[in-house]
Amino acid sequence: MKKLALATISILAACLFSTPANSASFDCNSAAAWVEKTICKNPELSKLDETMAEKYKQNLADTSDKDYKNNLIIDQRTWLKFQRNTCTETKCLIREYKEYVEEKANYGVAWNYASELNQSELPSKNAFGKFSKASQISMYNPEMARWDDTGEVINTLSINSVSNKPYLSIIDGVFIFTNGHTCDIGESKAIWSQNHWVISDDQQGEAAELRLYPALYKGNTQLLLRDMDNRYRRLHCGMRGYFDGMVLEREVG
Repeated sequence: MKKLALATISILAACLFSTPANSASFDCNSAAAWVEKTICKNPELSKLDETMAEKYKQNLADTSDKDYKNNLIIDQRTWLKFQRNTCTETKCLIREYKEYVEEKANYGVAWNYASELNQSELPSKNAFGKFSKASQISMYNPEMARWDDTGEVINTLSINSVSNKPYLSIIDGVFIFTNGHTCDIGESKAIWSQNHWVISDDQQGEAAELRLYPALYKGNTQLLLRDMDNRYRRLHCGMRGYFDGMVLEREVG
């Protein structure tokens, strides 16, 4: 009897000590991926994850519009896939969560330290290459006072490596939007910042930042474009050019 009691106590103690001390928006006992385990072990991240989940649920509850609600769900999945789940270190996760919760971009994070990244933190070969997306555009017909479909265009962006500097790339791309409005990114220098490329610009005292998040999907790399506060397009493309949230596919071969 005593042996049975001692065994029961040992099992209970093992369960208690194996349960993560911090809470999160998901069951930490079922955490399998590195991201989930890290959130469960880190008090700050656990709290941020709870806050993120509460904010997401509240946003869904605040609208009855089905299309808007569907867009919220898509945006949430996109954030998880490209921004949160591509992090490989704690400070990267904290940054992504804080920007989500606070709805405020932290400009220039980690740029000055890109050359100090270790091998595991550097971009993979799939973060380079040519990415593209087919889109339908329309032109306004003033004579008929209507919008006419003009067919399909291919938006392209190339991420080119720089010799002996794996944390740098040269990015060029051309995007075509409604009314045939063209936005040329040109040959822009980008710096790797933990889980994304960053193109930085500062004009007339206004900082602009275009981020490019690569993520693997079904064996191929996709690229998410994030125009922080829509400043980059305002400085380079005008109000008609809108590519925040655009996802491009890496061309193979």
